Amino acid sequence: MSSNKSALTLRAALIASFLSLFLLASTSYIALKIGAAPWPVIFSVVVSGGLLKLLDRGRKTDIHEVNVAQAGASIGGLVAAGVSFTIPGIIFLQQAGQTDLQIPDLLPLSLLCVGAAVLGILLAIPMKATFVDEEQLPYPAGTAGAELLKLGKTGGRELRLITALGASAALFALLRDVYFPAGFALSFLVPAGIFITLLPMPLAIGSGYILGPRASFSWMGGAAVGWLIIVPLLVNNGMAAATAPVWVQNLGMGMVLGSGVGFFLSYVVPRIKRIFGPFFDARSNGKWWISLAVLPAVAILLWTGVPPLAVFITLAGTWMMVAVAARMTGETNINPLEQFGIFVGLLVSLAYALMPGEIPMAAVFMVVVFVSVACAVAGDAGHDFKSAVIIGTSFRDVVRVDLITAVVSGAAAPVILGVIFSAFQSQLFSDIMPAPQARMVAGSISGFAFPLVFWSGFALALVGEFINSRLPGKWQNLFLIMPFGIGLFLGVGLALPIALGAWIRMRVEGKYPNLYGSILLMAAGVMGGEGIAGFAAGALTIAGLNYAQGAAILGGIFGLILLLALIRKPGQS
Repeated sequence: MSSNKSALTLRAALIASFLSLFLLASTSYIALKIGAAPWPVIFSVVVSGGLLKLLDRGRKTDIHEVNVAQAGASIGGLVAAGVSFTIPGIIFLQQAGQTDLQIPDLLPLSLLCVGAAVLGILLAIPMKATFVDEEQLPYPAGTAGAELLKLGKTGGRELRLITALGASAALFALLRDVYFPAGFALSFLVPAGIFITLLPMPLAIGSGYILGPRASFSWMGGAAVGWLIIVPLLVNNGMAAATAPVWVQNLGMGMVLGSGVGFFLSYVVPRIKRIFGPFFDARSNGKWWISLAVLPAVAILLWTGVPPLAVFITLAGTWMMVAVAARMTGETNINPLEQFGIFVGLLVSLAYALMPGEIPMAAVFMVVVFVSVACAVAGDAGHDFKSAVIIGTSFRDVVRVDLITAVVSGAAAPVILGVIFSAFQSQLFSDIMPAPQARMVAGSISGFAFPLVFWSGFALALVGEFINSRLPGKWQNLFLIMPFGIGLFLGVGLALPIALGAWIRMRVEGKYPNLYGSILLMAAGVMGGEGIAGFAAGALTIAGLNYAQGAAILGGIFGLILLLALIRKPGQS
């Protein structure tokens, strides 16, 4: 199926831009709330297709136009991951009293995000010929989105399902945050050294369903080991109750970073020719575009305070990490983007440690942000390229819409984060908004409370990833180290609803496999609904309303949306 007519219409570009901002806001909230940002492809396919069908009023909707709109829309979710996993680390250091570092001004930070997102897309272009066309890497999220498009599941019943579940989740979240915002602490367990706060989060259940049993149960395993075994042992052996959780969190952060580096080394080295070959392939497209994009990137990095040598290392590191991110995403559907940023940030710090003088901490943060955003967007671009090949959509149209929404969402990202920071300042880095990746970024730059514990976790995970890579195929990845480390860090309260979501998926796949896709749409709707409700409530708080007033207004809006979604017009299925 191919198209000679351009599918990049004005309405496709507008829908893509609108949805990219929606996903930017909702995913930023989700990423800080649960420490994960699942791929937004399914959500963008259904909603963009549904909106185009509404505009067509019964006429046949062009599948390529839907493909273009959803491809651009999903960029916003990945830009959100890139900034939400990194920039809040500055606030964490401020709260810890470790620095008087300030978040950069809005304009340079917006330009930094735009430059990184655009460069990520342009660097992904030469890799399409090898990763998508020749090797036909699966890019699972992109393939799943394309299959939905081919089946025509992009409107009607599917859109109503996502809308109804999203509105219901939003209403629940608003009521929860008014009446029991801190969850339910099991205080009777505290004398035993067990600290558990139950967090009723629909979006966490949806995340668990999307992540699947292996990742979610590994996450739960880390939480159980850390908070039901290690923390009580530490407390009962004399460690202060406030210190023991920090010890376990440092261990978890070490395991997360060690897993990322171990996976990187065990994955990249055997595939180094395949990963970096596309950049030296004469058939590759877009090299002159990359050259043009590098010049603004240099200027932006210099403007944000990154010194010249660090700029060179950053751009070289971005080139390498984007290639690895695109390949890893294509094969595994995993993109540890903030760890790529940390890796390049550590290289920059090491280079300056070997020279006279120091590099400012703010500059290292900007390096990590730039690399993380570029890697995030490059991974999503791979999904977009894959779906375009399956559907037969013009590659040029997909690249163009991705560039448009990269500019739109990149420019808006610091504004969105600023709203969240202002509205949820008291919750940020607490149990109900832990932002674990940002804490890890901050620790990698400023140091950890228990460095020996951190590096022990790092070494343990590094060795574990090498062992895993050498196991027979059927034994690989039965236990996932990175989610285990996240569970150590975040505790049992968040792990429980995530494990519940995974259990639901396991039951569905085992007994009702025909319902898997419908419940996947429900999970995507729940996450989008709670995410946008949380962000919108925060925005109204900044506008001068107290949280209860804002929640009441939004409750009326989401209640109306739910009612409209449940009403069927004659002839609708």
